[in-house]
Amino acid sequence: MKLSTTVFLTFIIFSLMGCTIGLNMSPPAKLDMAGIQQHPSKAGLLLSKELKENVYVKQTSPFDSISYPLGEQTAQIFQKNLPLVFSKVVEIQSRNDIQDVDLIVEPSIVNFSSVIPMPAYNPYTAKIVYRVDIYNKKNEKIFTQTVAGDAQSSKGLISGFSARNIAADVAQKAMENAIKQILEGLSAAEELKKF
Repeated sequence: MKLSTTVFLTFIIFSLMGCTIGLNMSPPAKLDMAGIQQHPSKAGLLLSKELKENVYVKQTSPFDSISYPLGEQTAQIFQKNLPLVFSKVVEIQSRNDIQDVDLIVEPSIVNFSSVIPMPAYNPYTAKIVYRVDIYNKKNEKIFTQTVAGDAQSSKGLISGFSARNIAADVAQKAMENAIKQILEGLSAAEELKKF
């Protein structure tokens, strides 16, 4: 009797503690952006520690939550796709590290939201807002762009068993939609054509 009570109480305690499960997101792909104009300048990509370590935690039940590795995904998507707009891209550590670059590109995450539906037959959605600041060699801000990318999915709506995979896919699609807008905006920006 004592053993069953102990096991039961242990189960209750661990259930109340809950857990956070990290989403496994596929590495971002290099986007197909045919016809985008590439600037001949060398850009320094500044990925701050705050950006790289950004994690969004979504409560999915009173006992569970999932975490989105937004910073890691954002860093990778910029590293892979910024060379579509600039002839050369190097990662730099600070805005003072400008001796070998023409300009500095500093992305940041302004906001992220997601919906993991209850009941599971409703769509999964995600929205991310990015801001990109561009600085010249004098450390003066010469261009700013803020974009929102969103996505939704209705696949897997029969059950919620694959909720983590669907949530990760929808978040990645939202990031891809946002980065496409950023790349198009940077490519068309008159302020960047003189570098």
